Formats: sequence, structure tokens, C-alpha cells
Amino acid sequence: MSEFQPGFAARHAAATHLLQQAFAPTPADFAPVAIGASKGRPKSFHPADPAHKATGGWNLLDPDQPTTDFLDPVQAAHAAGFAEGQAAAAVAAEEERARDRRLLTDLVDALGAAGRVDRDRIARQLRQTVMLLVAKLVGETGVSADLLAARVATATDLLADAAESAMLRLHPADVALLEGRLPDTVFPIGDAAVARGAFVLESASTVVEDGPELWLEQMAAAIERAAVPE
Repeated sequence: MSEFQPGFAARHAAATHLLQQAFAPTPADFAPVAIGASKGRPKSFHPADPAHKATGGWNLLDPDQPTTDFLDPVQAAHAAGFAEGQAAAAVAAEEERARDRRLLTDLVDALGAAGRVDRDRIARQLRQTVMLLVAKLVGETGVSADLLAARVATATDLLADAAESAMLRLHPADVALLEGRLPDTVFPIGDAAVARGAFVLESASTVVEDGPELWLEQMAAAIERAAVPE
């Protein structure tokens, strides 16, 4: 047991070594300098332009201090792109307006040119439409006994001699409609060749015809003579 050594011996030896280093003689290449006796500042602390104050007029502690000297590259790029987009949109809009004006001008010129409008074709189409409507109307109206009797009386007045006898040829179905409505000098005769609503009044000196087909022919002739409006 006489050879036992405490475990803290190594630490006591380390402390002794550190104290010896701290109070050892000063090396030859080290020169102590008193505080405040420095020969000058490092070069990194010298401003490039001592007369210019970069923060002149700024309050660095004010969060609302405007930074007019700072240019945000993102904001500048956004403003430039917006201005470029506006310019492109204005050019596109002007091109569309010019195109619309050209189209309207061409349309007006086409409508104003008489040579480009087929007036004869339009006239034929109008006439065919009118004749089709009138023919359909006449066919759907049917035969009225009163109107047929009045038309026969008018035709009788056209005879050269109202006192002479006349033969009235009409459709067999229309003969019954005129029973008791004709003058004594007019004698009805059924003729299947005569269309419904039409008749032929024949006397020794005069022949009078009337009917829907004649009306349509007269109307067609009138339409053919009518000019198409300008």
C-alpha cells in the first residue's frame, strides 16, 4: 500500500505546467503594446470616400424610412414587363380596329356595286314566292256561292246584249251552288274541264272567262312588269 498514488496527481501536474507557460519569459518576437497606443486602424476600416456619408439623412432606427436610393430588381422587371405588355396590347387592338374598318369598307362597296347584285334572280324569287302564296290562299279559301253568283252577274253585264241567252259552263260541283241565283237568260252546264271557282260565259256574240287561274296569270303579268326597288 505504500506505492499507492492518488488519481488527481495528473491534474495537479497540468495546472503547474500552465502556470509556468503563463509566467515564462517573453519571446523575442513579441512586443507588448499599451492599450490606446495603436499605430493605426486596419486598412479594412478606411472608407473609400471619407467625405461621402452613405447613410446621410437616414434614420436607421426608423422602419418607415424611405429607401429612395434602393432599386428592387424584381419590381423593376415587373414594371418593365407590364409596360411592354401594355404596348403590345395597344398595337394588337389597333390592328383589329384597322381590320374591322377594312371589312366594313369592303362590305359597303359590295352592297353599293349594282353589278354584284343579281337583280333578275332576286326578282324571280320574289315573283315565285308571291305566286306560291296566292295560289295556296286561293286553293284553301274554297268556292263561295255568293261570290261566284256575284261574279257571274258581273260577267253577264259584259255581254253585248244583256237580253240574249247565254250558256254558263262551270265545274259540276259548282252548279249546285248557283241554283236559284242566276238570271233567267243564263243556263248553267257542268263541265269537268273547268276548274272549281272558274266559269266560261258564252253567248252568240261574247265569251267571258273568269277564275282563279286567270287571276294568277294577271297577277304574274303585273309582277313581271314591276321593277325591283333600288
